[in-house]
Amino acid sequence: MVRKTVTIEEPLYSQLQVDGVMDHFKSFSELVSVALRNTLESFREDRYRQEMAAMADDPMVAADIEEIEADFSYADFGEKEWDAF
Repeated sequence: MVRKTVTIEEPLYSQLQVDGVMDHFKSFSELVSVALRNTLESFREDRYRQEMAAMADDPMVAADIEEIEADFSYADFGEKEWDAF
């Protein structure tokens, strides 16, 4: 565990108390840790979305997907074959 000092504006801290946010955590340190963990997760999700968007525009990726779809086309059911079940 790393010990760091955090400084926040008084109105922000007061609002956390007034809104009852502090009641959901054992300590202010736990609140900060949860908030930072959520922020990190949000950044990672955003980065993943950006990487997926970049891949969608990559012609090599599109070609790979087409090749894979062709390789496995025998496994795909057509609508008529699916209705038979």
